[in-house]
Amino acid sequence: MPLLVSRSKLSILILIMTLIISIPIEGYRFHRKIKMAPATSEFFSNSSQIRTGRFLFDEIFGIDVIDNSDSDEDRLCTCECGLSNQENRIVGGRPTLPNRYPWVARLVYDGHFHCGASLLNNDYVITAAHCVRNLKRSKIRVILGDYDQYVNTDGVAVMRAVSVVIRHRNFDMNSYNHDIALLKLRKPVKFSKKVRPICLPQPGIDPAGKEGTVVGWGRTSEGGMLPGKLQEAQVPIYSLAQCRKMKYRANRISDNMICAGRGGNDSCQGDSGGPLLVQEADRLEIAGIVSWGVGCGRPGYPGVYTRVTRYLKWIHANMREGCSCAN
Repeated sequence: MPLLVSRSKLSILILIMTLIISIPIEGYRFHRKIKMAPATSEFFSNSSQIRTGRFLFDEIFGIDVIDNSDSDEDRLCTCECGLSNQENRIVGGRPTLPNRYPWVARLVYDGHFHCGASLLNNDYVITAAHCVRNLKRSKIRVILGDYDQYVNTDGVAVMRAVSVVIRHRNFDMNSYNHDIALLKLRKPVKFSKKVRPICLPQPGIDPAGKEGTVVGWGRTSEGGMLPGKLQEAQVPIYSLAQCRKMKYRANRISDNMICAGRGGNDSCQGDSGGPLLVQEADRLEIAGIVSWGVGCGRPGYPGVYTRVTRYLKWIHANMREGCSCAN
């Protein structure tokens, strides 16, 4: 009888020790973690649910052990954003220096250059909604750390498949209103000198009156060839009132858009989805996303961009994984 009692106590002790070892010292909570597609998202993944398990413990008991910091709130990382490397479709533009803008990405579809994008954190890039319309997710690749798309850069550039496409549900292909999308990378990227995120703008900031920088692999002239090297151009940013007085119909320019560019300096075909950058203190922020326009660099028809400040809540609500880098 005493032997049976001892064995029973020993079994209980082993179970208690197993539980203690399985839970880290810092405050963790048990939680069934099933992530559903946000109401504003369009998921092209094979399943509408994403289940993540961290420990063998979860496989046994059917629950996840997750850190308190891993909530729906943004996780702030030690990474820095918007820092260009200074040392070293752009009409009227010039080739930029290699890796000067380490957040700029190329979207390749079925092996061919398709659009631009920008890295927001280690898990997500941001682009234009029209860039991912009617695309098969499995054929999309995101390339970071690249400079010349016609030169083999094996071992330098970083390529990722896409696990989720999140396109704004109110995107209108006729007006290009709400032209914004997020792509979740199948595997997070590691930050380096050649791969770093861009800063999001502060809420309510209007870049009108500033000089912006548009960056991309788009055509350097209307109807011209796609350049091999990444291009950049300086463009003036107009207020909504100024833009609506130009050659566009006033009601064509919504509050969700930004106008920038002048004759000879503009974004062009192939730049779609790329960033319009503005300087804030010692960092760069993504004020706009290349969206649409009439021709390239035509007087009176500046390029039209998605106004990022109008979508900050949408961006944070849909970036369920990854970090928010301090700016």
